[in-house]
Amino acid sequence: MTDALPFLDADAIRAAVPIDDMLDAVEAAYRDVAAGRDRSPIRSRVALDEGDLLLMPGVREGGAGSSVKLVTVMPGNAGRGLPTVQAVVAWFDAKTGRPVALIDGATLTAMRTGAASGVATRLLARPDARTLAMIGAGGQAEWQVRAILAARPIERVLVHARTPDAREAFASRMAETVGIEVRAAATAEEAVREADVVACATTSSTPVFEATWLRPGTHVNGVGAFTLGMVELPPALFGIASLVAVDSRSAAMEEAGDLVAAFEQGSAAEQDLVEIGSVGRDWADGRDPNAITVFKSVGLAIQDVAAAELIVGRLLPAEQHRD
Repeated sequence: MTDALPFLDADAIRAAVPIDDMLDAVEAAYRDVAAGRDRSPIRSRVALDEGDLLLMPGVREGGAGSSVKLVTVMPGNAGRGLPTVQAVVAWFDAKTGRPVALIDGATLTAMRTGAASGVATRLLARPDARTLAMIGAGGQAEWQVRAILAARPIERVLVHARTPDAREAFASRMAETVGIEVRAAATAEEAVREADVVACATTSSTPVFEATWLRPGTHVNGVGAFTLGMVELPPALFGIASLVAVDSRSAAMEEAGDLVAAFEQGSAAEQDLVEIGSVGRDWADGRDPNAITVFKSVGLAIQDVAAAELIVGRLLPAEQHRD
């Protein structure tokens, strides 16, 4: 009989892994993508009666291990008081293939997805960005806010969600957590018109704001839509953006419904997409202060690899995860 695999739970992960460190890990993963070191396949998706089951194996060249994530995305769970995204991640040693740990996948996913927006914000947003509009108040929203606060000197957050109770509760909880002004906005327009950075984390099939609401110089992160049937960001946005970054060109073409809608309408072209891992670390210092920038993410398994390696390294003694 073998020893049971350790399970690294949400509380342990949150205590051991600062969001700043997760930003660095995810940025390194994006650099691997741009350099051709990502060996992960596009995720497999199986439609369920009320959502999706996703399988995401992740491998990167030279990594300490590999990961496999099983994740369900159930939009109807919001009405049940349950998380929309639920997941578990298995971590395997690179040299022996030995399973090392199981990791709470919901926490890992929320943190690495937040970190993706954090990385894009510190690479693309104006250095003096002060106001964040958060569209969505579900399980991903907390880490979107935390990561963007780690990337820019944000002083105020305006949050909008379709349900008044949800946005009020989120605003109250986050204000206490992060120690700055977090206010519920009655409409998405109210939030977006005042923002320097906009973060969208919804499973909407229709755009959650209008491109005309954006102020000059705004940076937009869109992380919620991950299938061709989801159009979270307005297609017109991609036509007015000076730079459109994606986590991976191939993944975006397969899964980014909002981008594909923009292609079909002629407001964007595949050759104009930039992989975020190829953007220089000093690009934002010389950006046009009036330019609109966009980061469209569908999520990559290599993000799970980077996050899992960081988590395991912090929570397990070296002898437990290296052979």
